[in-house]
Amino acid sequence: MKKLLFLSAIAISTLFYAKADPAKKVNLTYQDGKLKIEVIHKVKDPQKHYIDQIIINIDGKDVKTITQNHQNSKDSELLEIPIDLKKGNKVKVITRCNEFGIKKGEMSIE
Repeated sequence: MKKLLFLSAIAISTLFYAKADPAKKVNLTYQDGKLKIEVIHKVKDPQKHYIDQIIINIDGKDVKTITQNHQNSKDSELLEIPIDLKKGNKVKVITRCNEFGIKKGEMSIE
C-alpha cells in the first residue's frame, strides 16, 4: 500500500512539473529613471495564458507588485516602470505564470 501511495505521489508530481510553464527568461535594464522588464513567455493565446504577477524587489524588499489579466503579445510581456534606483541597488524581478511556474531576473545598478 505504501508503495502504491509513493508511486502515485511521484506520478502526480511529474504531472505538475510537466504543466509548469514559467517564463523562459526575465531581462532587466535601467535607463532614464525607468526599469525596463522584458519577460520572455511564448504562448498561443495571451488572453488566457499569461504572466499574471510581477514583483519588483529592491535590496531584499518587495517595493511593487503588478497583477495582470493578459499578456501584451504571444512572445513576451514588456513593461517600463518609473522607479528611483541608485548605484549599488540590487534589483530582483519575480514573475509568475497564471497556469504555473515562477521565473526570476536580477541585476545590480552600476
